Amino acid sequence: MRRVIAAIVAMTTPALAAADPVQTPGSNVTIATCHAQLDRPPLRIAYKNVAPATATEVDFAIVDTTGVIAKVRDIGKFDPGTQINHVFGLPPDTSPLGLSSARCVVTKVVYGDGTAWTNPNP
Repeated sequence: MRRVIAAIVAMTTPALAAADPVQTPGSNVTIATCHAQLDRPPLRIAYKNVAPATATEVDFAIVDTTGVIAKVRDIGKFDPGTQINHVFGLPPDTSPLGLSSARCVVTKVVYGDGTAWTNPNP
C-alpha cells in the first residue's frame, strides 16, 4: 500500500524538483531558474553573479534542441553574491508554451571595470 501511495504522490507532485539548470562553465554566473511563465513578460531567469567583481551586463541565449530560440540582455548593477530574479520578453512569434525543454546559456558577462567574459562555445 505504501508503494501505491508513493507512486500517486510522485505522479501528482508538480515538477518543482526538476533537474538543476545546466550551468555555463567559466561564466561566473550561477543560474537558479530559467523557465517560461504564462504571465507577461513570459521568460523568468534567476541567477547569481559569483565573480569577485560587480557585473553590469549579462547576456543569455535561450536554447532548445533546435538551436537558439531567443537572446536576452540584462543590464544593471549585479553585485557578487546577490540573487537576481528578472523577467524578459520573447520575440512575437515565440510561444512560452514551446519553452518547456529550453535552457539558458550565458553568452557574455561585462564587469564594472570594463573587462568582459565571452562564451567560447555559445
